[in-house]
Amino acid sequence: MISLSGLLDPGFTQPASCLIEVGENYTDIGDLANLVTVVEITTSREEAATGSIVIEDRRREDGQWMAADSGLFTRWAPIRISADFQTHIEEFFRGYIIQPKPSYPNSGGETTLELMVQDESAALDREQMRTIWGEDAPMSDLDILTQLIAPLNLSVDSASGQGQSSRALSQDATPIVFIRERAMANGYDLIFSEGQVYFGPKRLDGEAQAPILVYAGKSTNCLNLEITDDGQRPDEVMFDHAPQEEGAETTSETVSPDVAVLGRTRVAEEGAELGTPSVWRVTREGDETEEELRARAQALVNENSFRIRAIGELDGSLYGHVLKAGKTVPIDGTGERYGGLYFVDKVVHNFTPEGYRQQFELMRNAVGETDSVSGPLSAATSAISSLF
Repeated sequence: MISLSGLLDPGFTQPASCLIEVGENYTDIGDLANLVTVVEITTSREEAATGSIVIEDRRREDGQWMAADSGLFTRWAPIRISADFQTHIEEFFRGYIIQPKPSYPNSGGETTLELMVQDESAALDREQMRTIWGEDAPMSDLDILTQLIAPLNLSVDSASGQGQSSRALSQDATPIVFIRERAMANGYDLIFSEGQVYFGPKRLDGEAQAPILVYAGKSTNCLNLEITDDGQRPDEVMFDHAPQEEGAETTSETVSPDVAVLGRTRVAEEGAELGTPSVWRVTREGDETEEELRARAQALVNENSFRIRAIGELDGSLYGHVLKAGKTVPIDGTGERYGGLYFVDKVVHNFTPEGYRQQFELMRNAVGETDSVSGPLSAATSAISSLF
């Protein structure tokens, strides 16, 4: 029988290992996993997930190389990478091998095969397309995205946003370049994960991920943490309306952040007593419509409201989960001002002989704890419940 003290002891946590599967049916690479020395994958809410896998290759008696000649690691071979925590498995990358890089130094014992990988968005970066979307009838950005990914075995995340649908849009780029432009125009995240595409605003609501614990005794999973509290970003963004009639005066509009607040006190409230507002101005670009200009201004002020940034590193085995970009996570142990919910901007997953590490970048648009963080006792209670 497992005791409560055993559940609270980090010794109960099993070391995480890396599971690599390749091919159309995602087949485990088997004994070749013993030759893998480094796996490093960077995931982000705005950029493609990319990384590399380093394999120490070995030459067989017949002159063939175990990894390079296995037939598994070819260009455009599908690949899936997960963290195996012994009790459960969590995927953190799915995509393609885009560049195998064998290296044959003077010493044969140092031969390696490095695999450069990219998420499934890589398949949308192969053909430059010239087309006009919504020429006959308005189309939403989401409708365009759905059509562009239709040839691939991908689905649109149901929580995605519609985006804009104000006019015909000209595309003269690969699908992924165009989609990223539309995500930027809307202030959206664009995340390819587990066969789905999320195209929408920051997901600040809903269930948070497992907490990052700082100075929590035996339950500590955060190896280091550094927070930057920046006051040099705009509280509002202003833009001018084009005159409706000849000779009319130009009018201005100011937008403020309209996203959920991750804390008790908005960052804009600090400094308001100075009497000089922190306002940036944006100007119209090309034939940009008023709707597009307003959306760009809103996206800019929303993004810049996340002035509190945190960088740090997790012990992946002690954390027991894959930290995912584009979702919230609580931090506990940093006190009243800097404790509470943060939004995950980027995560670098590192598997080496020393273990599983997750370097993270988080951001926040407020200070002050508002949500209780699940501590080790509640986590242990949940674990006990699952055993019965």
